Amino acid sequence: MTKKVLYAEDEFTNRKILEVVCRKLNYQCILAEDGLQALELYRKESPDLVVLDQYMPGFNGDIVAEKIRETDQSTPLVAITSDDEAVSQLKQAGFDRILVKPVKNRDYESLLNSFLE
Repeated sequence: MTKKVLYAEDEFTNRKILEVVCRKLNYQCILAEDGLQALELYRKESPDLVVLDQYMPGFNGDIVAEKIRETDQSTPLVAITSDDEAVSQLKQAGFDRILVKPVKNRDYESLLNSFLE
């Protein structure tokens, strides 16, 4: 069965990059443009991995993570942020890993494979 990755990111180009990496690695990529949509898709799709941008419309990534962690302790959560000062706040929100932008394609590949293989 194909593993599912939910990626919430308001920046179109970043969404496309992860989508292409997922396709290359044969993972299904579910895309959300904001935190509210991310929560809806998380509940509907039951992804194997959730990748959340920190700053998005609706809910920021840390809020989405906290809401997911209220009912789900096992699905891996990864934060992507351009704010390296937010790292400790993101860890407290329940993220398993935090990537600081800029993130390269090989970083995405390594991340996906480490959680999904």
